[in-house]
Amino acid sequence: MAAVLQTVLEVEATLSSKGQITLPAAMRARLGLVEGSKIKFLCGDREATLKPELPVSHYRGILRHLGNINTDMPKEPDRF
Repeated sequence: MAAVLQTVLEVEATLSSKGQITLPAAMRARLGLVEGSKIKFLCGDREATLKPELPVSHYRGILRHLGNINTDMPKEPDRF
């Protein structure tokens, strides 16, 4: 199996007096971040990583390749 090389984007940001930073446009574009995007911060010893929290809509159709997985399950009767 061939290894996939990923290019690293290195950018700088300055922390404001309120503890805020602005993510540079190149980073926002690469991560697919838009206004209202959620970001998870992971903090280790003198190192921090940020991960975009993908919206639920991003996962739509992710199991499509499995086909119809409910063929062996009996239909539940209506509850009303």
